[in-house]
Amino acid sequence: MARIMKFLGLKSNRYLIVCLLGLFVALRSAADTVKIASGEYPPWTSEDLPGGGYLNLLISEAFKLQGIQVEFEYMPWKRALEATRVGNYHASSFWGENKERERDFFHSQSIENIYFVFFYNKNSVDAPIKWQQLSDLAQYRIGATRGYTYNEEFWQLYHLNKLRVLVGNDDIESLQKLVEGKIDLFPISQFTGKYLLHRNFSTSQIQSIGFDDKPLSEGKNFILFSKVHSENKRYVKALNEGLDLLKKKGKLKQLREEIFK
Repeated sequence: MARIMKFLGLKSNRYLIVCLLGLFVALRSAADTVKIASGEYPPWTSEDLPGGGYLNLLISEAFKLQGIQVEFEYMPWKRALEATRVGNYHASSFWGENKERERDFFHSQSIENIYFVFFYNKNSVDAPIKWQQLSDLAQYRIGATRGYTYNEEFWQLYHLNKLRVLVGNDDIESLQKLVEGKIDLFPISQFTGKYLLHRNFSTSQIQSIGFDDKPLSEGKNFILFSKVHSENKRYVKALNEGLDLLKKKGKLKQLREEIFK
């Protein structure tokens, strides 16, 4: 500080020192703010939930332990990924495993295992669903939400016309199609499926829907950091260290209870 004062030709003045310190704090705060693009997937991520949903609350708390602030902006998933890829945001929350994305994104450690399972219409599907691999489901009309990962095989079979997939804009749209019998199956996390059904559909509609226990994917999920931003390697490291600290302090259970109460 003394060198800066001398460089500026300023005498030791308490007021000026306070002003300069305030400027440095503001600049550091701006520099240590991570901007994250997020989709809506309640209760894991949602603009309408405390902390932005469980995963986004987890991210904020992990970064906070490292002295870093977080700003979330919510938008459709596909847009969130592309806007982050080109550098409009530092990172995007949250995404499943996909090797192609390693070209454009740094990955955090796996942040939470969220398993997609098939919800089905009881009027058109006999339970239990008998399948060992995805191609066994070729007879069914399957819903999917635009921009979701699911797994690589799912979309490969879709593009090869070996699965009949009807792509919708969001989960509620696909659940509506499922309730109406326009599709037979819809992959969604068990917790999210139940959450959305109970908040958007009648009791009789909910009773017409079941779900299969067999998971569609391994469930690993990551925060993706754009390789456009040079500082993102530091942010990935900070997030991983913050998550490790949360685990050691036993805070994960507490944060879950705040969201899932």
